Amino acid sequence: MPAFTTTMSTTATLDDSIVLAYDQSFLVAVGQENVMDSLVSRKVEVGAKSINFTKYNRLALATTPLTETDDLVSEAVTDSSVILTPAEYGNVVTKTSLASLQSGGKIDMAIPQLVGINAATTKDKLAVLALDASSNVYVVGGKAEGSVLATDVASRTFLGYFYNKLARAGVPKFNGDYVAVLHDDIIADLRADTTNGSWIDVNKYSNVTEIVSGEVGMYAGFRIVRNNQATFADQTGAGLIDLYNCYFMGQNALGLAESRQVGMTFTGPFDKLGRFVNVGWYGAFQYKIVDTDAVWVGKCASSVGLNAA
Repeated sequence: MPAFTTTMSTTATLDDSIVLAYDQSFLVAVGQENVMDSLVSRKVEVGAKSINFTKYNRLALATTPLTETDDLVSEAVTDSSVILTPAEYGNVVTKTSLASLQSGGKIDMAIPQLVGINAATTKDKLAVLALDASSNVYVVGGKAEGSVLATDVASRTFLGYFYNKLARAGVPKFNGDYVAVLHDDIIADLRADTTNGSWIDVNKYSNVTEIVSGEVGMYAGFRIVRNNQATFADQTGAGLIDLYNCYFMGQNALGLAESRQVGMTFTGPFDKLGRFVNVGWYGAFQYKIVDTDAVWVGKCASSVGLNAA
């Protein structure tokens, strides 16, 4: 039987467009949810087993006057390294043809969005867990974790402690400021400060500069970045007060090494009728603290936390 027309638009001729639509959905979803990648020192070496971040130590201060007739003694440049070993991460959804048919094709666009969001939030959580490994930890008021009260919330004094620690160590800033990565429950307490020179919304900055992804405002010398992947848990020993981790960072605090950048994957179908398609994400990477002086973890309560057993 002859074809209806010799020139037809079929799934074969439009295959690239279909794949592109999925790929764009994935990228949009990642961009909306990913926060931490804008704060990392990034180094990609495709296929590498391990990736080396080199740290150069500062030169000694030259405080002695020069002698007119003497030459200088050269100072040796010294370095150290931080090794990052990428590991594989990924997730996948298997879609059936019947699901596509009975959802009117809605599931076909929903799955890439969900996969993309999962990739982004997973990376954010892994970055936060890397920061949790910092040896620079301070509990609000200098208390023990088990002694924190519901009223021991984040404040200008709390943030000032970490600004001092970063500044006195000479940690470089992001675009002239340090960054605080905080849970929304912590941000709510900081917004409640109505004193002169308190919270400044992003759209009220007097000097418009490039902002960090997820940035919502400025407070006590820190660009405030929201990330609800920030670790929090019931207070040790008390079981009533939620204790939140807050992350205070300068440049080179966090490194990201990728031997394969996160991307979308399509595999299958492998069944005889071609009904199953696997849609997922996959990458090989690791987050790790690069400069230990450039990150501090603060612990405090929040007035809007659950604060209940």
